[in-house]
Amino acid sequence: MTTNIFNKISIKTKCVALAFAAMISATSCIDTTLPTDVLTSDQVKEMASSQEGLLNGIVSYMISYDSWGGQTHPVNDWGYPCQMFFRETLGGDFPALSSGYNYWYPVEAGTETRFTPCYTYRFYYNLVKCCNNLIGIVDPEDCSTLSRQYLGCALAYRAMAYLDMARLFEYKRTGVASVDSKADELGSWGLTVPIVTEDMTLEQIKQNSRAKFTDMYRFIITDLNNAEKYIDGFSRASKTLPNKSVVYGLKARLYLELGTRFENSPEDLQAMIESDSSSDTYDKMNVTSARDCYSLARKYARKAQVGYSITTAEQWLNNETGFNTPVDSWMWDIETTTKEQLGYIYCSFQGTINSEADWSMARGYNAVRMIGSALYSMIEEGDWRRWSWIDPNYAGTDEGYARFTQQEINGTKINLTNLTADEWKALPAYTNTKFRYAPGGKSDYEVGMLTDIPLMRVEEMKFIEIETTAYLDGLAAGTTALRDFINTYRYTDGSYTARNPVSIPLFLSQLMTQKRIEFWGEGINYFDLKRLRMQVRRSDNTNYEDQFLLDSMEGYVAPWMNFFILEYEYEMNPNIVPNPDTSGCIKATVR
Repeated sequence: MTTNIFNKISIKTKCVALAFAAMISATSCIDTTLPTDVLTSDQVKEMASSQEGLLNGIVSYMISYDSWGGQTHPVNDWGYPCQMFFRETLGGDFPALSSGYNYWYPVEAGTETRFTPCYTYRFYYNLVKCCNNLIGIVDPEDCSTLSRQYLGCALAYRAMAYLDMARLFEYKRTGVASVDSKADELGSWGLTVPIVTEDMTLEQIKQNSRAKFTDMYRFIITDLNNAEKYIDGFSRASKTLPNKSVVYGLKARLYLELGTRFENSPEDLQAMIESDSSSDTYDKMNVTSARDCYSLARKYARKAQVGYSITTAEQWLNNETGFNTPVDSWMWDIETTTKEQLGYIYCSFQGTINSEADWSMARGYNAVRMIGSALYSMIEEGDWRRWSWIDPNYAGTDEGYARFTQQEINGTKINLTNLTADEWKALPAYTNTKFRYAPGGKSDYEVGMLTDIPLMRVEEMKFIEIETTAYLDGLAAGTTALRDFINTYRYTDGSYTARNPVSIPLFLSQLMTQKRIEFWGEGINYFDLKRLRMQVRRSDNTNYEDQFLLDSMEGYVAPWMNFFILEYEYEMNPNIVPNPDTSGCIKATVR
């Protein structure tokens, strides 16, 4: 039996031995991008080319493989795409056909939520260190315009890292008494992660507490405010580098997060107002209501959309370039351009999510990633996004293959697959074909894995605009905005009929159905599910295996979405407060 073969590899000892080292390690991006034994720090500060090397180090780290070192098959350690994939597994729309080669088995089953997040913790703090290396050597008051723009890029990346971590590691109420009471006992509420900056000493890092959410979000907005100022006029060579629109997009994400928080918790709003008035450490949030946050979220989401266009059906469904090549809707992305950047095939985004390559987990070992049957049933006939997955009514049939190879959308005939009839018919219902291998790489992984992955798309900004419109202008306005967007850009026949909801929760349910379809596989929906305390209901699906049929409690955050901070951090730093261990606190539903 080959079940979870790589998940058995000394995960515990690896995490316990190395987690804290992420924050204090002397090894960093600077070692691989700059010969520090030759150039002095003063020379580095004066050389834009050296600063560019550090910036490229940040970009490179996003696709790093085996950052722990020494692992033959690092199933939880293949850069930012790994974090995207991890987040997808925690929802209810991402089943695997077979658990035999599903390396994320314990995570999805909720039986082991302790150790995988320590890889996440390490990854993000190494990313922060890469950013700090550049931030620490550029004086914005005494540098060239280009150096200041590089500084803005590093600040944007650091803000993204901390915004992700704050949302991943802050413990939110689950409705499960055993773990929520443990959070009371530990004092975990309202805590994010330690803030590590470019000017901190080793001793300060060793005594660094988890930041209160008020301090963390003010720290992030400070980075974003500075990034917005410094990055002005930056002409990026590729979309792996942020520009001002990306900074606007990050601000939109932040303010939406806070809007929802303050809507549900006036106490948290008051804590933020008091933080603004009592501390000058970071920029002030300057918000006095949830409405202020929604207004700012919409403002920045609209500003972020300028210069981009919505993904078309032809771009999305292209069997050569679909979701592997940047298009006009992509605002920010990750790219792999050389075979030297590749790691082990089955510990990679393409290796685990692609369904058409000869070398993929799907084709090689039946570890097909599918859309949940419940969500697919909500995709109506007029929605061309349904062709990103194999329709269960036609799976395994010649008629289904003919439909996939001769589909007409908006008057254009599109071939939706790269597979032969026999290969296509071997794939099960609900199989995804959203993420394509690179052209010419069907049988050669060194070609097929050289792809781009979106970090931010303009559609996300449009959804933020739509959601905040419902709060600011009323449910009818939000519903109209949602209906207009879907009918204009996602339906071929204008048949989408969003119901006129009588409450915000009903509106959000409609919105999130569309958002879950739109961003399936991109690691975006996790943050919304946790932010909105939406129930994860895997028992509604027919294509999850029994052991993965976890249903969270309605109105609460799914326990496994609260990332655990290993006790080892507390042993190394007594100021670290751990989160409760949620492993096994919810049992699988019996069919």
